[in-house]
Amino acid sequence: MNQFWQAPGNGKGFDSFLGNNSKMNNRTIGVLSYIKEYSHPLGYITQEQFIKEIKPYLLENFYENPNESLGTHFYRPALFYGFLHLNSAKHLSLSIEGNLFLNAYSEKQYIECKKLILNQLDNAVYPNEATKKIKHLKLFPFRILFKLLLENEHLDSHFISSRLVHIKEIKDLEAYFQTMQTNSILAFEITSTKYRKFNTWVINSLVDLQILTLDKQVLRLHKDVNEHIGVLYKHLDYSDMFFESTSCEMNESISHKRTKRDYSLIIKAKQRDNFTCQINNNHHTFLSNSNNYIEGHHIIPIFQQKNYSFKVDDVQNIISLCPNCHREIHSADNKQTILKKLYLLNQDYMQKNHVALHELYKMYACA
Repeated sequence: MNQFWQAPGNGKGFDSFLGNNSKMNNRTIGVLSYIKEYSHPLGYITQEQFIKEIKPYLLENFYENPNESLGTHFYRPALFYGFLHLNSAKHLSLSIEGNLFLNAYSEKQYIECKKLILNQLDNAVYPNEATKKIKHLKLFPFRILFKLLLENEHLDSHFISSRLVHIKEIKDLEAYFQTMQTNSILAFEITSTKYRKFNTWVINSLVDLQILTLDKQVLRLHKDVNEHIGVLYKHLDYSDMFFESTSCEMNESISHKRTKRDYSLIIKAKQRDNFTCQINNNHHTFLSNSNNYIEGHHIIPIFQQKNYSFKVDDVQNIISLCPNCHREIHSADNKQTILKKLYLLNQDYMQKNHVALHELYKMYACA
């Protein structure tokens, strides 16, 4: 079983700065555009249809040369970046961030596009659908990389293939810190080209995107992203990069560290809702401080704040729910019915901020 970090497919997701019509930039934009243009009304396209149609679509619209690669190789980088979802029914769909990225790219808002890529790298996990041979890792690879770069200012590129790709648990990071202190010989050395692929296709792609800089085999954060990386990681510990249960639960706990919440807004929302469950006013629980006990819930989850300029911790985005309905939103196998009710209850806020119902559904694939 493979236990080292892998790259998706057989190439880069991007191979130049955003806005440049380079080969892989065009391919990735083309893949996202195709899925958006030809999706089923419910927002997806089948993997079978994608494989059949993507090559002629790219040839006609995005200057792609004839290519004998497997059709799956065309979408795997975008899947790895989190701009696409692939579900168990083999349906491909744009993620929230994929749609935001495509819209920003079409408007030539390339700084915003780079921010969205950073946000999606932050969400990326092993295991994932783009690198299916990895089964047993439970970590956020780019959180580890960016935190190391933020704290150390630079890394030798040799570190990527000799150490970084072998990290499985926090004890592996601790062993690395120990070698830094003692100048010990690195525990891992390159023994096969398979260990170099993460560096060749992923790290070098981040250099091409001007997220990282590479000078004489020394990697640094690009000056354009230093501030954003600092906001994302200054309050996180390395223990926040690994998870035992689900990455969804980990993201929820990390959002508490990243976004300061105004808990008075929860009280205001409960008072506004007269301490009743907004899904069903007859969902009575018990008295707490002489009122029916309910819980405040952010309809657009707090961990989505990094993707939006409007404030998510807003009383208009908070709704009162009984504990059972609150758990249903987070834990039910099918959340769409209850989410549709919440969306309609808060339709003015959602539409004012250009958040569609199908986007809310995607947010709760990991909530």
